[in-house]
Amino acid sequence: MRKAAMGIAAVAAMIGTPVLAADMAVKAPPPPAPVYSWTGGYIGANGGYGWGGWNSNSLAAIFPDGVTTSADPDVHGWFGGVTAGYNWQTSPQWVVGIEGDFDWTGERASDASSASTTSPVPSVGFCDFGGGCSLVTTTTSANDWRKLWFATLRGRVGFLIEPTWLLYGTGGIAFAETKFSTSSSTTATLVRNATGEVGSSTTTGAFLSETSDRVGFAVGGGVEKLLTQYWSVKAEYLFLDFGSHTFLSGTGFDTNIRLIDNIVRVGVDYHFH
Repeated sequence: MRKAAMGIAAVAAMIGTPVLAADMAVKAPPPPAPVYSWTGGYIGANGGYGWGGWNSNSLAAIFPDGVTTSADPDVHGWFGGVTAGYNWQTSPQWVVGIEGDFDWTGERASDASSASTTSPVPSVGFCDFGGGCSLVTTTTSANDWRKLWFATLRGRVGFLIEPTWLLYGTGGIAFAETKFSTSSSTTATLVRNATGEVGSSTTTGAFLSETSDRVGFAVGGGVEKLLTQYWSVKAEYLFLDFGSHTFLSGTGFDTNIRLIDNIVRVGVDYHFH
């Protein structure tokens, strides 16, 4: 009887073990780590700040004897625009691509100046009395420098410091629309030397402006971070050089300007895969 009871218990244990195992929770395996790819096209938006010393040399024919003046205006301001490009991930560490952008900008600078000269006048008419007269000529001028928009088309070569972080260098061609304006007013007044009495006065003025489309180069670098497979953010620096251009050539207000720019910007892109 005792042996029979022990046999029944053993059979029950064998039958119950699978039931108990089936009742135990099975732990799910961890989800696979996402596999990021940089290959594909993208579009986005960017914005930032630009500045550049537009060294200027002017033949100011409005001044007596044609004075040559120079200025180094800091053309600066905010900008914003759009970006598009394509990447190829050529290996686990390297990404190459091409990128274009177009930005509207409020970068500008302005200044104002004045100069006066005094020259003797023969004693004629109003100047017959009081020891003759002097002709006092006062000229005021104002200049304005602007960059209206710029665009670049560049290649990119980048190194992945980890799958979602890209350090890259970039360079290519750059385009821009630039503008220079100048206005002046000259007043000539007769002043009696002995008494300081003011006689006749004549005022003349001029306003000239020229817009020039420029082609140059862009070079720089940046860092980009993939937030997801489809979205990234980046920060970038570019140096733009559009060479020199003589604005208002042949007008007597000829102004040669070196057109350069430094830009720092951030952007967000949507990637297509």
